Amino acid sequence: MHNAQLDGSERLRRTLSFIRDWGGLVRGVTSAEIQGHTGSMAVATDVSELRRNGLNIECKYIGTRNGRRAYSYTYKGKEHA
Repeated sequence: MHNAQLDGSERLRRTLSFIRDWGGLVRGVTSAEIQGHTGSMAVATDVSELRRNGLNIECKYIGTRNGRRAYSYTYKGKEHA
């Protein structure tokens, strides 16, 4: 995996900002919402890279929509060492 650094990646900063600002603590934001806002075609990969940068992002399976599995992402803060 590429594992971009947050401070050098506009893509990751946009993804984090959207999850943190629009996700709330209850509902989160869906993969489709993230994709629509950031233009990313690899939301799960982007979230994985954010986690590798020390961020705690929770992922929940929320069901199947239009034949596709749907997930919700919620920002939970920074990981503690």
